[in-house]
Amino acid sequence: MFKMKRVLPFIAVALVACSPKAETAEEHCTPSPGTICTIVGTDVLALAGDGAQATAASLYWPMDFTIGPDGNGYVVDWNNHRIRRIDKSTGVIQTIAGIDDLGDGPEGPATASHFNHPTQILFDGDDHMLIAAWHNSKIKSVDLKTGLLTDTCGDGLRAYKGDGGMAKAASFDLPVSIAFDALGTLYILDQANQRIRAVDDKGLVANYAGAACVINECADGEKPEPCPNSQKMVCNATMNAGLCTATPGCIGGFAGDGETAAAMRMKQPVSQSADPGGRLAFDAEGNLYFSDVLNQRVRRIDAKTKLVTTVVGSGEKGFAGDGGKATAAQLNRPSDLAFGDDGTLYLADTYNSCVRAVKDGVISTFAGTCGTTGFAGDGGQPTAALLHRPYGLEVAKNGDVYIADTFNGRIRVVTK
Repeated sequence: MFKMKRVLPFIAVALVACSPKAETAEEHCTPSPGTICTIVGTDVLALAGDGAQATAASLYWPMDFTIGPDGNGYVVDWNNHRIRRIDKSTGVIQTIAGIDDLGDGPEGPATASHFNHPTQILFDGDDHMLIAAWHNSKIKSVDLKTGLLTDTCGDGLRAYKGDGGMAKAASFDLPVSIAFDALGTLYILDQANQRIRAVDDKGLVANYAGAACVINECADGEKPEPCPNSQKMVCNATMNAGLCTATPGCIGGFAGDGETAAAMRMKQPVSQSADPGGRLAFDAEGNLYFSDVLNQRVRRIDAKTKLVTTVVGSGEKGFAGDGGKATAAQLNRPSDLAFGDDGTLYLADTYNSCVRAVKDGVISTFAGTCGTTGFAGDGGQPTAALLHRPYGLEVAKNGDVYIADTFNGRIRVVTK
C-alpha cells in the first residue's frame, strides 16, 4: 500500500524569492541569511490569488507547509479547505485539491473534491500526496500523475474501530497528523481517540501507542459511561453516572513515561470545536516524536524499546526555560515538530506564538517573541519578529525553516 517514507530534496535556495514590490499594498522582503520573510500570503484572510504570485495571494489560516519531492511548495489552506501549490520557478500559486466550501469527496479529480479542514500533507515515494482530512476523519490520497483523489484510510465516522482490519474500513476520530517510518509504515495521530495508529504496507491498521478510553475500554480505576447517540464512551474516575461530553471524544490523561507505548496516555484536544492537535515526526534514528498538546509536552517513543519519554516540557503551561534543560521548560499548546539535519528539534509553541528549538537537550526561542502575538519583523532577525499562533513547520535540506504563521494567514521562511 505504502512504499517509501517522505523524502525532502536538497533545497539550495529559499523556495520563492519575494519581489521588492508585490501586487498588494504590502512591501515584501527578499529572503536572505539570518532573516525572516513572508513567501506566501497577505494581511487579508480569504481565498484569492490562484494563478498569481504567492506573495499577493490570500490564505485563510494556513495549517502547514511542505516541500514536495518536485521541489514545489505545498500549503494546507485549512479554512479554505484546500491544498495549494507554489511553483518553485515562477512563484505562482494554484489550488491542486479542494473546491468551494467544506464537504467530503467525491473520489475522482482532486480539484473537484470537497474537504473539511485538512491539517497536513505527506508524500510517499510513488507519486502520491497523502492528506490528513481532519474533520472528514479520513486520510485521502492524490495521484500526482493523474490528479485523481481516493479515500485511503477511514470510513468517515468519528469513532474508534477496525484494528486488525483494512484501514479504509476502520474508524478514526480527527486524524490530525501523518508520518512514514523508514520501512514505509504510515503512522496516524488519531487525535480525539488519544492514540497513534499504524498502517502497514498491506493496508492493515493497528494501535501503536495510547491506552485511551474507547468503547468498553478504560484505564484501571475508571468506569465507562454510555453516551447517547454516540459510538464512544467517556471514562472518568469521578464522573457521575450518565454524564457525558457534548460530542464524542475520549478524555485524555497523562501516563506512561518510562513505560511502553501501548500503556501511554496522552491528552489531545477533543470536541467539535477543538483545535487541531499534536503532530508526529521521526528523527534520524527512527524514534517517533509527538506533541502531547494539553499535557504541554513533546514526547518520544524509542524505536527499539518502544518506551515513552518526555523530551520537552515540564507539563506546566506557560513560557519559561530558554537557555536551560528542555524538560524543565514551559510550553503552551505545542503543535508541529520538525528536525534539522544537525539533529535540532524545532517545535511550534503555538499558543506562545513562537517557534522554539532544542539542541543537545537545551531549549531556545528560534522565531517570534514568545508570549506576544501580532505581525512584524519581515526582513529582520527571526527572534525580533511577531507571529500569531503558528501551527506548521518544515525544514529544508539546506536548513531553511518554513513556518505556517496561521492566524497571520502567511507562510514565512527563516533563511539559514
